[in-house]
Amino acid sequence: MDGAFGTRRHRRKPFINITSLVDVMFILLLFLMVSTTFRRHQGLDISVPQAATATPQNKDTPSISVNRHGDYYFGGVQVDENGLRAAIADTLKKDPGSVMMLEADEGAEFGKVVRAMDIVREMGGEKMVIPTRMPEPSPVAP
Repeated sequence: MDGAFGTRRHRRKPFINITSLVDVMFILLLFLMVSTTFRRHQGLDISVPQAATATPQNKDTPSISVNRHGDYYFGGVQVDENGLRAAIADTLKKDPGSVMMLEADEGAEFGKVVRAMDIVREMGGEKMVIPTRMPEPSPVAP
C-alpha cells in the first residue's frame, strides 16, 4: 500500500527482545544457587562387625555410637554418660516409641557398649537396632 505522498510503508516483522528474559533467568539461577543448602553427613570411623543373619533396617533412627576408644556419640555429637542420658530422654520425650540405633566399633570395649544399652533401657527405651555388615561372599572356585 502506498502511504502519504506516494511513499511505501514498510511493514516491520514482530520482534521479541529476550534480553530481559535472560536477565530474569540468570537472577533465578543465582537465587537457587545461593539458597540451596548442601547437607554434609558427618560420620564416625566405626567398623561394625559382620553378621550372616543381618537384615536391612531404617537408617532414620536416632543413633548412639561407641568408637574404639570408648567415647559415646549421639547423633554424631560427642557426649559423656550424662549427656547421653539427656539426649536419649529428650528423644524419648518427643517420641516414646522411638527405636535407637546402637553403632559400636568392632574394637570397642564390650563394657562400654553394654553400658550404652543399659542407659537406653534405664531411660525407658525399649527398642534398639544394632547394625552390622553382611559378610563378603566367598569366591567360588571354577
